[in-house]
Amino acid sequence: MFPGGWGQAASTPFSYLRTARPVPAAKPGERPLLRLEGKAQTLTLTRSQLLALPTVRYATRHAQLGRTFTYEGVPLRDLARLGGFADQDMRLHASNGYVTTISARDYGAAPIMLAHTANGKPISTLEKGPLTVVLPPDERRFPRSQYGSAWVWFVERVSPAP
Repeated sequence: MFPGGWGQAASTPFSYLRTARPVPAAKPGERPLLRLEGKAQTLTLTRSQLLALPTVRYATRHAQLGRTFTYEGVPLRDLARLGGFADQDMRLHASNGYVTTISARDYGAAPIMLAHTANGKPISTLEKGPLTVVLPPDERRFPRSQYGSAWVWFVERVSPAP
């Protein structure tokens, strides 16, 4: 169900906190957090399953909340690989109806993540969780004026862009 081979540092310009681990089956009663609409199949992922995927970690300032968090999450590049649409632009859908597209060029070269953890805890709704897109703290590469729309909160679905 879940292909291997993601999170391998050999061809990556960024480091992983940890590479992929075996993805557990969903626990009874565990709520799905993400629907990954791949080319061949749609996967529904719970928090425990997301925690088993490759993970990056970095601290960055959340402009809307005015605070700095140390985020952990799955690189978008690895979600695209899992969904079978690596190297294609990605569409991110939020539960509040917001939709944006992030280019494969951006998520392939930088550790843009779908964060599930902030400061060691699950991201609360008040902090724009449980899943939120986080960009690296590189204002020259990702200026807020150009990339502010890429900070998607309340993410519930990921798919290849049409």
